[in-house]
Amino acid sequence: MKKRRLKKKPIIVLSIFLLSLIFIFIIFKLYKHYTSYEYKLGKTGYSEEEISDIIKLDKKYVNYALKKYDKHLIHLANEKYLIWPKYDNYVSFINKNYKNKKVDYSYVVSKVNTKTNYDYYTHTSETDMDKGYGILVNKYYRLPDKYSPSDIVSMSSSYAYPNNSIRSEVYEAFKEMSKAAKEDKITLIVNSSYRDYNSQKRIYEEYEDKKGQQYADATAARPGYSEHQTGLALDIFTPGSNMKSFENTDAFKWLSKNAYKYGFILRYPKDKEDITGYAYESWHYRYLGKNLAKKVFDSNLTFDEYYAYYLDK
Repeated sequence: MKKRRLKKKPIIVLSIFLLSLIFIFIIFKLYKHYTSYEYKLGKTGYSEEEISDIIKLDKKYVNYALKKYDKHLIHLANEKYLIWPKYDNYVSFINKNYKNKKVDYSYVVSKVNTKTNYDYYTHTSETDMDKGYGILVNKYYRLPDKYSPSDIVSMSSSYAYPNNSIRSEVYEAFKEMSKAAKEDKITLIVNSSYRDYNSQKRIYEEYEDKKGQQYADATAARPGYSEHQTGLALDIFTPGSNMKSFENTDAFKWLSKNAYKYGFILRYPKDKEDITGYAYESWHYRYLGKNLAKKVFDSNLTFDEYYAYYLDK
């Protein structure tokens, strides 16, 4: 009986097919490796640990990292209030101010966002009046020339010392807040309120004449740059208190917990001078309206920081 011969041709074809598949698989794996973010980031200079962190970030950060090595990228990208179009400004600020020092990235972001990385009264622009009660006025954002609100009303002696006036909605909000404070045996009274352009000019020039421009800028706003000119700011005290003693009063403690409920925020908090441009003022309150005031209060940000991230679009 003859033995059957195995046909070699089908075996050869099958072998070639399998080898081709293996070759294609290897080529695919090599292509995937050399085009991967991991490989490209490694070639750019990032360590394995850095690469692991970068590929978890938003694609815009990854694309930036692919272009060049930047040791600050991961730290800055993880900052909650980073504004991407300002990224180069953050790096410039770091390079200028943190040579051989540990970088405080949160501080860097706050400084650049609020423009306080620049000298006061430089890089200024007119504030966006379309923001209504949410307008920002500080040493970088000014009011329109000779701005004067049309709804200024006089304040009664029941709520303020003589010669005080304020915008009508702010007055109604303050009366509501004052009434609530009274129920808790707290008396609030306004010491200073709306100032027109010329009044602010006189105040500023008095300081300037006495001790020079540097002192004047540290103490008072230049005309056109004052919150008091908006008609939205009140200096609030309690009888018998003054600028030095007010923060130790029950009235201040009450305002700290409740002012936002009536649309007011503490405008210049303690230890925030580098961001607000003004020393701590426990008595200076700014009206934003109830909704916005609550958002700013809950954020634990200064209004300057909040405005930069959430409102300045």
